[in-house]
Amino acid sequence: MTELHVRNLPPEVHDLLRQRASAEGRSMSAQAVALLRKALQPAVDRTVQQRIAAERLQEIRHRNRLTGSDTPSEALVRQDRDTAR
Repeated sequence: MTELHVRNLPPEVHDLLRQRASAEGRSMSAQAVALLRKALQPAVDRTVQQRIAAERLQEIRHRNRLTGSDTPSEALVRQDRDTAR
């Protein structure tokens, strides 16, 4: 696991971190990790969602290439409806 050293931490921030760590029953290091994780989670979620969306888009593009058709989807739907009648 990697390490992070924080320099020039203001005394009031240090005190607040110590107090919150004590209240949560954690070490200051564990509390700092928990706070960083919580603060960064939305960015992690967005990154994961973007990766999943990119993978799905790639799958859709791959499927469209497999059909070998450049026909717009509206025309394909119309054609399908006409043949079903």
